Amino acid sequence: MTIETVTEPGFYNGVFLKPGAAYETDMTETAAPKLDRLKKDELIALAKDRGIEIDPSKTNAEIIAAIEAAV
Repeated sequence: MTIETVTEPGFYNGVFLKPGAAYETDMTETAAPKLDRLKKDELIALAKDRGIEIDPSKTNAEIIAAIEAAV
């Protein structure tokens, strides 16, 4: 395990982190974010990271459905 520092906002080990935050990396396991616990801006960022276009006027439930459908 190593400690990494975030340079770009995004999801790291299943948690949305801002630049400057630190997180542990483990090459053997990938954590998936718990979508129902994320804020709308975090859901939109996750969708963008996964190449999913999201209309910001959508509800959290609609964004989660779009993310899950793309898996």
